[in-house]
Amino acid sequence: MQKVKYVTKAGIAQYPWLQPGRPDTAFDDAGKYKLNLRFSPEEAKDLTALVDGARDGHFGAKDSVRLPYKADEETGEIIFTISSKFQPKYFDSKGNPITEDKVPLLYSGSTLRASGMCEGYVSGVNKGVALRLAAIQVIEPVSGTSGSAGDFEPVEGFTAAADPNADADGSDFDF
Repeated sequence: MQKVKYVTKAGIAQYPWLQPGRPDTAFDDAGKYKLNLRFSPEEAKDLTALVDGARDGHFGAKDSVRLPYKADEETGEIIFTISSKFQPKYFDSKGNPITEDKVPLLYSGSTLRASGMCEGYVSGVNKGVALRLAAIQVIEPVSGTSGSAGDFEPVEGFTAAADPNADADGSDFDF
């Protein structure tokens, strides 16, 4: 089956598993590097046309084929599923390579571009088109936070008052 190279526009990542050496192993012991990328329908037009062309080129019009995109019913955005068994290469916003030890933490909300190959597949009774991941361009990383008091404004309610007589290890409790 013919493979076609793709490069996405900048999209918003959902559930990325892209950290070097840390693929998602929940459903595959070998692991997968993967992410969902969200685009407006206008931004997604070229990539959906590429995927649909691959579908039409590989399979008959009446075949039931799995596609790597779907529309979000609430927002109307198009969500693409992109994955690979192999670790992608990483690039910064200027196109410079990023070494594995310098790849920032990438959480949902990061702005990324992806490139790789679009290809049809047949696996048993399943037929479909997949977007295989080869490289990631980090436009604007979003790293997780552990949360801090600075996240909240004071409100009325429970207050944990410090007891000046309490031992730091909690050994003053009578149980």
